[in-house]
Amino acid sequence: MGKLLKFGALLVIGILVYNAFFGNEAEKAQSKEIFGKVRELGKDSWGLLKSEKVKYQDGKYDGAVDKVENTVDRIGTLLGSLEKTANDINDSGAIDKLGKLQDRQAKLESYLSEATPEDYDAKKQAQVKNEIQDILRQTEALMKEMEAQ
Repeated sequence: MGKLLKFGALLVIGILVYNAFFGNEAEKAQSKEIFGKVRELGKDSWGLLKSEKVKYQDGKYDGAVDKVENTVDRIGTLLGSLEKTANDINDSGAIDKLGKLQDRQAKLESYLSEATPEDYDAKKQAQVKNEIQDILRQTEALMKEMEAQ
């Protein structure tokens, strides 16, 4: 699909360039108009990037990492209390599963404490969110297992 889009884009650019140099007057005018719109879009995009950079420097995105760190901290607290319960009922299987979940939570917490906002792009946000959701799903399943015993 990506190759098809690239090919399509190259084809459109090729036609525009050809028409700009070798087309009739209407085609040249159309190509010139499209290139003008592309130039305006580039200027608008550059303006957006500049304004977002200023907002970033003013701390617009600082809260996002803090919220995720707080969630990961709460998960750590939950896992700690579950570990105490598993030890109290002497459930070695639950203790093993909790150890693995705690390792994952600790790695996530370590990443977040070391990550700068530049490192924390949309792709990383999605990965962290998925990891948190998976840890929570497994924790919930473990809680149900422990409750059944």
